[in-house]
Amino acid sequence: MTHRQNTLPAKSPAVDAPAAFRLTIHRPAPDTGVVEVVGDLEVATAPRLRELIATEVEGPLSHLVLDLRGVRFLSATGLAAIEYGHRLATGRGIVCTVRVAAAGRALRVIQLLPVGFADAIELA
Repeated sequence: MTHRQNTLPAKSPAVDAPAAFRLTIHRPAPDTGVVEVVGDLEVATAPRLRELIATEVEGPLSHLVLDLRGVRFLSATGLAAIEYGHRLATGRGIVCTVRVAAAGRALRVIQLLPVGFADAIELA
C-alpha cells in the first residue's frame, strides 16, 4: 500500500496576483494622487489596491483619483476595495474621484450595485 500526501504550495497560484495586474501612482500636482489600475481587480489583487490607497492617503493629498479605465474585470471584492478607498480618503477630508471608461466593464458592474461612491464617478 502506498501513501500519498497532498500538499499545497506556500502561496497558491490561485491567490497570487496575476502578472497582467498593475498599479501605478501618478502625481499630476503635489497634492493630487492618481492610482491607475490595470487588469483584473478581484480577490487576488484587491488587497494590493487597498494597501496602496492606505499608504497614499497618509501623505499630503487633497485629491485622490482612482483610475479604473484599465480594469478588465471587476469582482465584488474589487468593488469593496474601491469603496474602502473612497471611504478612507473622504474620511480624511480628501476629495476622491473614481474615474471609469464610459463604455467600460467597471462602469457596468458599478451601475448594477448600490455603491457609496456613486457621486464620485467621473466618466472618461
